[in-house]
Amino acid sequence: MKKLLLFILGFPIASFGQWTENFDTATSMPAGWAVVNSGDPNGWVFASPGTGTGQTGTNVAKIIYGTAAHDDYLITKAIAVQVGIADRISFYVKSRSAAYLENYEVLLSTTNQTAAAFTTVLQPMEKAPTTWAQKTFNLSAYAGQTVYIAIHATDTDQWELYADTFVVDAATLATSEVSANKNNLKVYPNPFTEVLNISDASKVKSVAITDISGRLVKTIENPSSALSLGELKQGMYSVILNMKDGSKQTVKTIKK
Repeated sequence: MKKLLLFILGFPIASFGQWTENFDTATSMPAGWAVVNSGDPNGWVFASPGTGTGQTGTNVAKIIYGTAAHDDYLITKAIAVQVGIADRISFYVKSRSAAYLENYEVLLSTTNQTAAAFTTVLQPMEKAPTTWAQKTFNLSAYAGQTVYIAIHATDTDQWELYADTFVVDAATLATSEVSANKNNLKVYPNPFTEVLNISDASKVKSVAITDISGRLVKTIENPSSALSLGELKQGMYSVILNMKDGSKQTVKTIKK
């Protein structure tokens, strides 16, 4: 158990699901990604844009015009959604020309990377502008699940659609959560075995504890300074302190 604990503590947070992809390491498809080109032969490729540069670096994922209608999917690798760790995806899109703005939609699958699996619409069809536009989607509703995101292009005989700089990370804290820094309570020891202590419980209205998948496992109203948590299984948890002033403070802890 000691070796396992040291492994967990030394593991970078990005290893729990965060990642970035900007297509600049090669002009081939990144590992784990997928492309479904069901329409015009000119489907998704990985190369430099026809004009200008990528949103970051040299290359982008792009689709160029064709005389037949596109029905083409650019599909991310698996996203293991974990609240407060990897529960948001963002990326940038752009059209090459204002005269040929490209239509696209953003879809989600909870099963696999086949076109038929993308039944959830995160964004309906809209036209990509001629400057890089960031699109951001909160995935916290899928906590504990593995999902895939697809950009689905459908236009006929337009010009070029670009996508770049995909980032999976933690959703930005709300204002009330950021303001919790003024409280700056200490939660200790970390790791813990039976009891977790709060440095000033008088400021705390309630405590919510979630597991690594985001599932609520325990709620404590009007907590004392010592939280008895011996019944929790070994693993990583988020301890959410709901303050009396309306703010929140979240602390990652390990039960050993």
